[in-house]
Amino acid sequence: MHTLLQDLRFASRQLRKNPGFAITTILTLALGIGAATAIFSLVNAVLLRPLPFPEQDKIVWTAMAHTPRNAKTADAALVPGSMSYPDYFDLRKGNKTLQYLSSYHDSSFSVTGRGDARHVDGFTVSADFFRTLGVHPERGRDFLADDEKPGVHVAMLGHSLWQSTFGSDPDIIGKNITIGGLSYTVAGVMPADFNFPVQNPAAQLWTTLADDALDSTGDHPVTVQRGAHFLSMVGRLKPGVSTEQAQADLTVIVKNLAAQYPDTNSHFLGAFVKPQLEQMIGDTRGPLRMLFAAVIFVLLIACANVAGLLLARASRRRSEIAVRSALGATRMQIVRQVMVESVFIGICGGIAGLLLSMALLRLLLRFVPSDIPRLDSVGTDYRVFAFAIVISVITGVLFGVLPAMRISRLDPSASLRDGTRTSSAGRQQHHLHGALVIAETAIGLVLLVGSGLLIRSFVRVMHVDPGFDARHVLLASVDLPDNRYPGDKNVSFFQQLIPRLQALPGVQSVAAGWPLPLTGSMMSISFEIEGHPVPKADEPSEIVSIATPGFFKTIGIPVKRGREFLETDTRTSTKVIILTESFAKKYFPNEDPIGKHVKPGLGDGYTDSVWREVVGVVGDIKRQGLTVETRPEYYLPHTQAIVGPPIFVIRTSGDPTQITNAVRSEVAAMDRNVPVYDVHTYDDLISKNASQPRFQSMLLTCFAALALLLSAIGLYAVLSYMVAQRTLEIGVRMALGARRRDVVNLILKHGLGLALVGLVLGMGLSLVLTRYLSSMLYTIKPLDPVTLLTVTGILLVVAVVASTAPAWRAARLDPMKTLRDQ
Repeated sequence: MHTLLQDLRFASRQLRKNPGFAITTILTLALGIGAATAIFSLVNAVLLRPLPFPEQDKIVWTAMAHTPRNAKTADAALVPGSMSYPDYFDLRKGNKTLQYLSSYHDSSFSVTGRGDARHVDGFTVSADFFRTLGVHPERGRDFLADDEKPGVHVAMLGHSLWQSTFGSDPDIIGKNITIGGLSYTVAGVMPADFNFPVQNPAAQLWTTLADDALDSTGDHPVTVQRGAHFLSMVGRLKPGVSTEQAQADLTVIVKNLAAQYPDTNSHFLGAFVKPQLEQMIGDTRGPLRMLFAAVIFVLLIACANVAGLLLARASRRRSEIAVRSALGATRMQIVRQVMVESVFIGICGGIAGLLLSMALLRLLLRFVPSDIPRLDSVGTDYRVFAFAIVISVITGVLFGVLPAMRISRLDPSASLRDGTRTSSAGRQQHHLHGALVIAETAIGLVLLVGSGLLIRSFVRVMHVDPGFDARHVLLASVDLPDNRYPGDKNVSFFQQLIPRLQALPGVQSVAAGWPLPLTGSMMSISFEIEGHPVPKADEPSEIVSIATPGFFKTIGIPVKRGREFLETDTRTSTKVIILTESFAKKYFPNEDPIGKHVKPGLGDGYTDSVWREVVGVVGDIKRQGLTVETRPEYYLPHTQAIVGPPIFVIRTSGDPTQITNAVRSEVAAMDRNVPVYDVHTYDDLISKNASQPRFQSMLLTCFAALALLLSAIGLYAVLSYMVAQRTLEIGVRMALGARRRDVVNLILKHGLGLALVGLVLGMGLSLVLTRYLSSMLYTIKPLDPVTLLTVTGILLVVAVVASTAPAWRAARLDPMKTLRDQ
């Protein structure tokens, strides 16, 4: 220990004696370690941190496996939210491997009676939902089995809702509150940190599936509709049960249901069970791993730069080391001292990097897409500190190895004899420097290629035509309680409100529809086609939306044939339907669909499904995402299919956000207990849809730029060092007649030679590594020649620029003065 402290004190003195060297190496490492630690903080919060529930390894996500016709495997399509209530009840009762199996689906609630009406995001869950997660209410009681009975209205409040709306009332338990116009009894208040299903912001209200056990007519609740597949499920494994055993257990039940109910379940031939955390982070794992790998590459380049600096410094310390050897220091003691100095520099860089990472993390969180789970837990904890310390020590060892090896091979007597003159050892050192520059260039090219691919992919995503005109369009949702606005009252509310909004200054047209494209919502319902009968179980199913008159004009979807919905399309008039082009092409090939009849499995709110006349064909749209392939769709008029409620679509002549307050005022003027929420422009929605590719390309570009800068600095440093080492040689060459142009060519040739070797190696690495980016690219191949040639050209230009200054300095040497000084 005493020896180690002596080495540390000596290392500290060495850095103080060479402040320029110390600042350069520590800052270089701080950049690499800071960037790596910031990304690790994100990875730690999203991928590594366990779920905040007891025995989180027993909490599993479950779903039925949808098997399309002609599929060869049972898990050909795993569909989240694929469960109906009757299926769920059968699985909950029949399984032998799960301690609890809970259902949930998202809901929106309007809380009234406490000031202005407030819209709250929440979930409708089964009574054992919180027991499945192992979480108890902070106040009050858990849901009970009797709370699932039709007609029972109980609610669980989120901590934030309890504070903001109910003033942290300590006696709130057992009180009645008004939700959606109905009286609910407060069962409990959840802890402040509870957030499941994980979302941003966290849900704040939970009710039981009793809400779904009664529909507006009281005779056809969704809890008895086996064909209504929309539930998600979470389960808790019994002690000693594995996920594989649970999956086999549920699969047997699902197959039995498929045989027992072929009309609704014939496509569900398996179950899927996997850890909840794995399911939650599934889509984000790949991009985060890619970013972490990229930042490690940047750190390696930083290490190569520092190693180069240490090598140069070791060369200047040859005499000092020779003297120490002559005074009795063993080779091992000298190597240990060099390694201690390296690790000391690494730790100093790590401390600076940790401080830098905190600032970088705050900046990073401004651009992270909000749909990445668990962002609210991103921060600096013991794992982040441990990562920074470990990576500091590792980098210290990494960039200290080469100088230590180099010093261990020095001949003390030769060093004392040669002093600082060029020798064979100096040539070996040049080779080591060259190898470091080649490695930096190769890694830099890989990062540049990855960045270039993601940028080109992002540009193409932003140029995707969504099929409608999103400019100058404002979206606004209203929460109409079913009990106060059933059936025709729902329709009447929209029919009265639309003209009021239409009269607002700057408004060009107003309509409503649900679900809207790119909002994340989607509804798919089977249908029959007149003259093409098929068995019930084989009926096709496509995406369906509800629209009011003027919807297609307002949102900018072109009407290709026929007409759009009119005010005369009422509940008592002829039932109508509008198809998209791809629907018409798929189901009415080589014929005009106008006047044909389609029978969707959806009634008008009062009767069962009926035949509908096709009155129009409209353009296709991007429904699920800008990069998701277009699917056939059909539209029903709101007056003839009362579901939703629809979302207002308001086209304006100027900035649509200018009318936000006016929209709220008009809704409040009609009913102050109807909250308006999710008010935003369609442009913002599309921008959010592209937030993931934007974030990935932006971050990787930053890393690539940093790598490019470090590589250029590394090349510049190597050439400068080479010029300094070969000053005598250059002076002799010039004294013997070499022209300045020859000297410039000599240095440039050396620098570009190193860069070219690095480019060749980097190109080979890119061919191997960029294939892992293929799932993140849109219409761009991993081996895109434009990207490869462009980034190669950029690196060559940077290499020329980095080589020019040392070459110019060498060419300006005075040969006589150089020879005299040497």
